[in-house]
Amino acid sequence: MGVADLTPWQDIILQTPFLLFTATVILALRFNQTRVIYIVLFLALAWASTGKVENIDYFSFHPSLFFISQLLVLMAFSFDQNKVVWGRHGLLRILILFALLAINYRFNQSITVNEWLSAQVLPTGSESKLSPYFQIEFIVSALCLFTLAIRQVLKPSQLNASIWALAFGVIVMNFGDFTYHTIILSYCLFGVLIIHAVLTDSYQMAFSDELTGLSARRALLQSSISLGKKYTVAMMDVDHFKKFNDTYGHDVGDQVLRLVASKINGVKGGGKAYRYGGEEFTIVFPNKSVAYAIPFLEQVREEIANYQMAIRSDDRPEDKKQGKSDRKKSKAASKFVNVTISIGVAEREGNLKEFDQVLKQADEALYRAKQAGRNCLAE
Repeated sequence: MGVADLTPWQDIILQTPFLLFTATVILALRFNQTRVIYIVLFLALAWASTGKVENIDYFSFHPSLFFISQLLVLMAFSFDQNKVVWGRHGLLRILILFALLAINYRFNQSITVNEWLSAQVLPTGSESKLSPYFQIEFIVSALCLFTLAIRQVLKPSQLNASIWALAFGVIVMNFGDFTYHTIILSYCLFGVLIIHAVLTDSYQMAFSDELTGLSARRALLQSSISLGKKYTVAMMDVDHFKKFNDTYGHDVGDQVLRLVASKINGVKGGGKAYRYGGEEFTIVFPNKSVAYAIPFLEQVREEIANYQMAIRSDDRPEDKKQGKSDRKKSKAASKFVNVTISIGVAEREGNLKEFDQVLKQADEALYRAKQAGRNCLAE
C-alpha cells in the first residue's frame, strides 16, 4: 500500500511524529528549554527527509552525512546553556542548523565526500558486506554515545539521559533495516521521550531546591494535600545563621546549609525532609504522633551539633588528593566550627485541622526553642 492509498486515519498516524515534535517545541518554549527546540527541529527534518517511509523524500540529503550531522547536533546542543531563542544566541544556533542542512544538500552527490565517508580507518576483511560508510558512522556513533554519557555523569538530568537515549535510537535506526511502521513508532517514541524529559526536568526545577537537593516548599505544600488526618510537622532553623554568614561569607554559608540538609535528609522514622526557605527546614511524619517523632528529631539535632565542620580555605588546591594530603599535614591548624539547629514540633490534633495551622503551631514552637537558648526542641 503506497502513501497515496492511505486512509485518513493512517495519514494522521503518519503525521503523528510532527504533532509530537510541535507539542515538544511549545513545552520547551514555555519552560525555557531552548536546546530542546533545536534538537527537535533537526529531528523533524530527519523524519521528513527519510526515504524509508514509503519513499517519502521531501529533501535530498546524503544519508550517511545527514546521520553524522544528527549526532553532531545532539552532542553540541546537549552542552547548550538554554540561551534565549530570539536574539544573537538564537540566531547563531539557527544559522548552525541551516549550515548543516546546506552542507548536506550541497554535497549530496559529491564524489569527494563519498570517498571521505567511505574511508577504511579500521582494519576489515576484504570480503566485508558492510556499508562503505560503516566505519566512519561507527566511530562517530561511539564518540557521540561516550560524550553524552560523560555529560550525564557530570551533570545528571532527565533531559541529558533522554538525549543519550535519543542518540542511541537514531544510531539503531541508521544501522537497522526497519519497516515504515517501525520507523513511525520510533519517531513517536522520540517525541514522547523528549516531552517526558522536559516535564520531568521542569518539575525538578519547580519542586526541588537546587542548593541542597531537598524537596522545596512548593513540594511540601503539594504533598500536604494527601497527608490524611494524622501527622506531625517539625520546623527547624539553623542557629545564628546570619551571624555565621556575615563572619565566614556566603560560600561557607551555603556549605552549612548543604551539611544541615544532608543530616536532616537522613532522618529516620519515616520522616520526609524539605527546605522551607532560607535557613529553615521542615520534616513531616505522616501517620505519626509527636511522641513518636521526637526521638528521631533529637537524633538529627545531636548529629548536627556534634559534627565538626572544617572551613574550606579559598586557596585550597583544585586536586582532591593534594587537598587531602595538605589537610592531614595541617589538621591541627585547620579551622573547625560547630553548627546547631533549633526545632519546633506540632501534631494535627484538636483544633489544628488544617496543614497551615499545624505548620504555624510548629513555627511558634520553634520560636520557643530559640527563646529557650537554641540547640533544643520545643513542642
